Amino acid sequence: MIELYHAEPIANSVKVIICLFEKGLEFESHYVNLLAFEQHSPEYLAINPDGIVPSLVHDGVVITETTVINEYLDEVFPEPALKPRDPVARARMRTWTKWIDEYFGPNGSRIGWQFLLYPLAQKLGKEEMGRRIARIPLKDRREKWATIAENGFSPEQLAEARSWVEEGVRRLESLLDGNEWTAGDEYSLSDIATYSVAPSLPMMMPDAVNAQATPNILRWIAAMDERPAVQKAKAMPNKVRETLQAAGL
Repeated sequence: MIELYHAEPIANSVKVIICLFEKGLEFESHYVNLLAFEQHSPEYLAINPDGIVPSLVHDGVVITETTVINEYLDEVFPEPALKPRDPVARARMRTWTKWIDEYFGPNGSRIGWQFLLYPLAQKLGKEEMGRRIARIPLKDRREKWATIAENGFSPEQLAEARSWVEEGVRRLESLLDGNEWTAGDEYSLSDIATYSVAPSLPMMMPDAVNAQATPNILRWIAAMDERPAVQKAKAMPNKVRETLQAAGL
């Protein structure tokens, strides 16, 4: 039996959701509302003490960290394969996925937090935010939320994040120059990982990601959007707007 504890079909959660659908695996979905801080509830912390999503539970065993989860799924359920057969392409897949995990994703997330979560934190107020932050188990997450609860990220921090995202855009456009997919000619886990960041880029940075500047990225996003697994993933619950509206935002 497979269970997945996840948030919206965006960011880290969408990576595992797409992988499961690509594999044709049935799973029990458990939606975790991040804006309601359900990831820090005692019930969820009993599953993942770090209080982050997604978490995969396979036959009672908990697997965390999206890249690890997807590699696990590809090993335990090898068909269809989501790692390139060629060792060089497989190395490229892992190198690019690592770059997304360490640079592209976190810096895109910083920008997203500022524009999505800062208004929510201000609406909730310092006292309520203080209570919620106290329940966060990871120090770096507590500090990130504390920053959002106060004045948000500084212009310098946001500029630095944008520069990293711009570098990610340059690298991705180059990777796709002459290649159908991010690791070469075969669709792979690095494409799934990239989809956790790339779809929002044309809206987040229209001056940097557009038909003239990044035709390869836009072509790749369109190809990803046509995949049945991606379409199924995007049909999963997305309650961000609902939660923000309930908060009057």
